[in-house]
Amino acid sequence: MAKIKKICYGDIFQIKKLISVICNDNVMSYKRLFFLSVPATYIQNFLYNVHFRKLPETYVISDNNNNLKGVISVKAQNGNPYKWQIKRLFLDKNSYDEGKQLVDYIIAKFGARGADTFYVCFDDTQTELTELFVKSCGFRMCSSEGMWHVSNINFVKEEINERVFKPFKNEDAQKAADIFNETLIPLYKYSLQKKKEEFYTNFIQGFNCELDFEYIIEDASNNIKGFLEIKTTDNKNYFLDTIVPPQYFDFYPEILSFAVKKIIQRNKNFKLYVKNRKYFQTGDTAEDFFRQNRFELLQNNVVLVRDFFKQIKQENRNYNEAIIFSGFEI
Repeated sequence: MAKIKKICYGDIFQIKKLISVICNDNVMSYKRLFFLSVPATYIQNFLYNVHFRKLPETYVISDNNNNLKGVISVKAQNGNPYKWQIKRLFLDKNSYDEGKQLVDYIIAKFGARGADTFYVCFDDTQTELTELFVKSCGFRMCSSEGMWHVSNINFVKEEINERVFKPFKNEDAQKAADIFNETLIPLYKYSLQKKKEEFYTNFIQGFNCELDFEYIIEDASNNIKGFLEIKTTDNKNYFLDTIVPPQYFDFYPEILSFAVKKIIQRNKNFKLYVKNRKYFQTGDTAEDFFRQNRFELLQNNVVLVRDFFKQIKQENRNYNEAIIFSGFEI
C-alpha cells in the first residue's frame, strides 16, 4: 500500500534521482526548490489552522519498498487561505494511481481545514495531466492563459504620461480587486474572482527571491484604468502581468511602454514576457494586439478548477509515461 508523508531531508536524494530520469536539464533547479520546501514544511508543522499556512507544502508518496513514486507541492493563494494551487507534480512511470492518491490526499487534507477551491495550471499539451486531474480527480476545465515573449519593442512610445502610474499601496488593494473581478468574463467569476487581500503586498517573502514592482493606473479624474505588476528573479527575465478593463484597452500600448522603460533603467539587455488571461473580457483583444506586434506565443496553459466535491470512478490504467510540471500563478 502506498504511503504519503511530508517531505524531509532524507527524501531529497530520491527526488533528485526521479527528476534526473524525467528531465535532466532541470535537476539542480528543482532540487533547490525542494531543499527550500523542507524548512518551510517544518515551520508549518506547528500551524494547524489553514489561515497561517503561507509557504509551499510538499508531500511524497512511496511504495511498500520505500521507493519514491511521486511528489506534489501546493500553496495557498496569497491573502486567501481558502484557495489552494497545486504548484508542482512529479510522477514516476506507471504511477498514475499514486498521482491520483496524492491529489485526493491534498484535497481531503486541506478541504477538511476549510479550503474550498483548488486549481492547477499547466501546458495544454500535457494530455496525461489533463486526464489525471479531470477524469480521475474531479477537476473541470475552466479557461486558459497564454505566455507571450515580447520579441520586439517597436511599439514603445517615447512620450507617455507617467503621472498616471502610481506605486501600488495596500490601500489600493480593493481597487485592484474590483477591476480584476469586473474584467473577468462572468462565466468565470465564481471560481476565479479575487478578494482585496489577494493583492496585499507581502512584506515577508520567506524564501522568495523575486523583485516585484506594482503600479495602480489612475487618470486625473481618479478613474482606475488598470493594474500593472513587473516581476523578475534574475534581473534579466521579466514577467509582466496587467489588468486592463475593456473600456481602457486602448491605453494598453502605453502600459507596455511604461513597463519597458522601467525595465531598461535596470537592465538594457532583458527579455520580457507577458501573460494573457483568456478568462478576461480583453483576452481576444490582447491576443490580436500581440500577434499584430509579432510577439511570440511560448506556451498556452489550461486552468483547471475544483471548487466542489464529488466522487469520480477510477479507470484502470495499464501503462503511463512519467509526469512532470511546474505551474504558474493565475
